[in-house]
Amino acid sequence: MTMTGESLAIAFIHPSHPESEGTGATHSATRIVSELADRGHDVTVYCRERPPEDAAVDPAIELRSLDRSGYPYHTGFQLNDAIRDRAAEFGAYDVVHSYVMNAMPALGEAVADTDAATVVTLNAYGAVCPKNDLRYMDREACASNGLAKCAACTVATSGGHDEYSAPYRAASRLGYLELVRRGEAVADRIDGYHALSPHLKSTYADFGFPADRLAVIPNLLDDRFDRPHESDFRPPYDLLYVGALAEHKGVDRLIPILAALNRRHEADFRLTVVGDGGKQSQLAAAAEREGVGSAVAFTGWVPNADLPALFADHDCFVYPGQWDEPFGRVFLEALATGTPVVASDVGSVADIVGDGGRVTDGSVEEFVETIGALTAGDDLPTLSERAKETVDAYRPSTVVPQFERLYERCLDG
Repeated sequence: MTMTGESLAIAFIHPSHPESEGTGATHSATRIVSELADRGHDVTVYCRERPPEDAAVDPAIELRSLDRSGYPYHTGFQLNDAIRDRAAEFGAYDVVHSYVMNAMPALGEAVADTDAATVVTLNAYGAVCPKNDLRYMDREACASNGLAKCAACTVATSGGHDEYSAPYRAASRLGYLELVRRGEAVADRIDGYHALSPHLKSTYADFGFPADRLAVIPNLLDDRFDRPHESDFRPPYDLLYVGALAEHKGVDRLIPILAALNRRHEADFRLTVVGDGGKQSQLAAAAEREGVGSAVAFTGWVPNADLPALFADHDCFVYPGQWDEPFGRVFLEALATGTPVVASDVGSVADIVGDGGRVTDGSVEEFVETIGALTAGDDLPTLSERAKETVDAYRPSTVVPQFERLYERCLDG
């Protein structure tokens, strides 16, 4: 076993692969493995998605694909089967760190029996909720789970865009419900947990996860977003939303916020909506009804490399989310570019935004009042300067040593 302070042999289970655009979790996982390798650790990345042959990753990082083919035809079960099949291989490492929550059953049942220390990242609620959002019936925050309750919620909220997708989505979620139950059964066998925020730590502790093994380590700042701000904070004011166009993100409030700002203020307000999802057509229709269609731009999905310039060119980042946001890389991305944030006070958002923005109660009215006051009082330039200072706590030099300390505690335990 490697001793404290030395280079560690780390197996890292990635949600996709390091070259993937993927989700926020994909980029966060890639940042972690790159920084760990830069600090001299021997990192092998086990990829859920097969990486391209010419993957341009750090040559010090070895990529291995987890074979997820075959029966059962559910990606979560296939992943767990692949991990179980290679338990002896994983046992050769000092640490096995999964950035995939539903890998808990295999880590707790098979890898825990080896000499490797096991760590699981809790970056949302997938270890206790098959929908990953802890919103009961998509209407309210959920504080407990159970087979009957979760099954009913899972089926009732699995509507799709056509008659075929709803049953498929329900079946998939019921599969994740079984993985949640199996993971909870072995939660005490996992050596350590990486929670992205204090809110996630307290939530998982409330659900019975061992509180003394939950370590809060935030997302890493992506250096590409650490760049000068470019907007002049003068009318017309350009608002920005980046994220999934989904109900729990509160996107249905974006158009009412924009319309009310333009009705109540002499200055013009415009909105750029970045992301895709089932709500885009509804948002576009709402913009036309409210008479602000020409003030809204829908970009669809934008490559991560193009986002820094987009953030830097806007006056304010707006996040009207309804669920308890686990962390949200978009807040760091906005702050790093000096773009002030106005967001719903959910999860640990207030702690992340700090002096770089304002939080609201999530209502359209308070968003309108807050944004209106910031623009009328010419406060945005000051918030922009503070936003740049706020991100110092998320730089790799500060965050990566926290992972090393977590690994060392797991090894010592």
